[in-house]
Amino acid sequence: MNHSMGIDHITLCVQDLAAAEYLFTKVLGFEVIWSARDVGTNKSSMDTVVVQRGNAKIALMQGRDKVVKSQITEFIEKYGEGVQHLAIEVDDIDAVCREWEQRGVKFSGPLKNARDGFGPLKQRFTYPLFPGSGVFLELTQRQQGAEKSKTFVRGTVEALYKDIERDQMAGVEQTIIDYPAAPVKPPVRKRAS
Repeated sequence: MNHSMGIDHITLCVQDLAAAEYLFTKVLGFEVIWSARDVGTNKSSMDTVVVQRGNAKIALMQGRDKVVKSQITEFIEKYGEGVQHLAIEVDDIDAVCREWEQRGVKFSGPLKNARDGFGPLKQRFTYPLFPGSGVFLELTQRQQGAEKSKTFVRGTVEALYKDIERDQMAGVEQTIIDYPAAPVKPPVRKRAS
């Protein structure tokens, strides 16, 4: 079963969204295709800008601390600025989710559905890939019949934010699979000397 079509986008957590946007648009030649401010809840949120050059899409996110630290702020404090997740575009997200769940993959929330003005968008997000890592995967399905979404949707971004904030507030330390029960153990981090 091969449903992967390629990388849809990469999401980066940054401390200074204006500086990151400048880097990508004025220096690297990307253009802004979507942005949203104050995405999240009344406890914390984020600002996001999505840039594109050719087929390469990069989502930039900066946290907004309110009552509690934004998950973006917390991610940067734990892991530094950089990649939070990779989005893999698939042609049948339901089939891939079923296949992955049969293999023990744990998702952080249910399938998200919305429209971006061009077409329907389906997304689903895993828990982090490895213990002690914040990086996770997103499955994205943009093509549905003759319609194809091209950008992003505030509602699905906000739904993901709420899923992660829920786990953050509950202190959930979950990974994509149950490593103790898996035949292969996760890689061990070597400390620099």
